[in-house]
Amino acid sequence: MRSTLLLISTVLPPLFLNAPAVAGPQAAERWFNERGYVEPAGGRIIACHGYGCTRRLALSVDGGLLSRASGLLRSAQGSPTAERQALAEVIRSYTAYLAASLGGSPDVPGSPAHMSGVHGQMDCLDETANTTSLLLVLQERGLLTHHVVEQPESRGFFLDGRYPHFTAVITEKHTGAGWAVDPWRKAPGQKPEILPLDQWRQDS
Repeated sequence: MRSTLLLISTVLPPLFLNAPAVAGPQAAERWFNERGYVEPAGGRIIACHGYGCTRRLALSVDGGLLSRASGLLRSAQGSPTAERQALAEVIRSYTAYLAASLGGSPDVPGSPAHMSGVHGQMDCLDETANTTSLLLVLQERGLLTHHVVEQPESRGFFLDGRYPHFTAVITEKHTGAGWAVDPWRKAPGQKPEILPLDQWRQDS
């Protein structure tokens, strides 16, 4: 067992190792800092693209996007389910806004390898950073009634037969249930997958 663990730690870069989750208000921000990414500040987001956040663009989510998000989320305060449905619509609009702001060819879902480094194309790390940034902005504005933004999680590490993959994460305040918020398989302007975190962990 020890030799197997040593092999994993030698073969895999630290980025893909599953560290224990650290809950709390600073967990998601710490995730950005550990990777050299830039966390959101106010309504300003540093959008990642090019795979692995190798390309970055400063964007503002103030104005129309945030106003629409506020309306959707305030009308969905009745239940966690309604809030997640509203978040899916907010993120749908957000990914369309990102694509229009970045310009070039719209992001191809699933991050095909040949698109690595291409302007406007996003792998799961880019998608996770961008989605978590928006969620943190919404949380900072007091727009999340039933959920808390957590640090992103990963699944897969090659040796288990699955390619490493990351997602943004929220938890329900009342139950502590985790939910993956994952637009990686979706084209810009489509609703993300929002599914129980345990289910997401078992996917491939």
